[in-house]
Amino acid sequence: MSDRAKFDLDLQYGQQGENWLRWLGTDQAKVEVKTERDTWATTGNLVFEYECRGKPSGIAITEADYWLHILKLGNHTHQALLWPVPDLKGTLRMCTMTKGYLGSRLTIGGDDNASKVILIPLASAHLIGSQSLPFALPKPMTK
Repeated sequence: MSDRAKFDLDLQYGQQGENWLRWLGTDQAKVEVKTERDTWATTGNLVFEYECRGKPSGIAITEADYWLHILKLGNHTHQALLWPVPDLKGTLRMCTMTKGYLGSRLTIGGDDNASKVILIPLASAHLIGSQSLPFALPKPMTK
């Protein structure tokens, strides 16, 4: 493949990404936005609520296509993480079924400790949704 053909292919992929980002900003895309302020920076955890006052909430009831998790320090947006909701739900389901999956922990929190939440270390955020990727599949045993 020539350098020009490689450039054209890379350009096409880049344009597809730009089109997808534009689509996210339209009313056709459903994006749930969760903003965490300050605490994440001291705990090192992302918080995903799934129940509040005995009723499903947060990630358990979202109808969004994507989940945008914004991490703020004061008024500064430090980082934003975006996942397809089915991938995020799959990972969080694994967290509820497998103790310590991705370093997760189930606990209570929020106002009056009325919420059930899943804590996932920020250091594991890049693995959310990766359980079906080839590198995450069990390796065959060798002799």
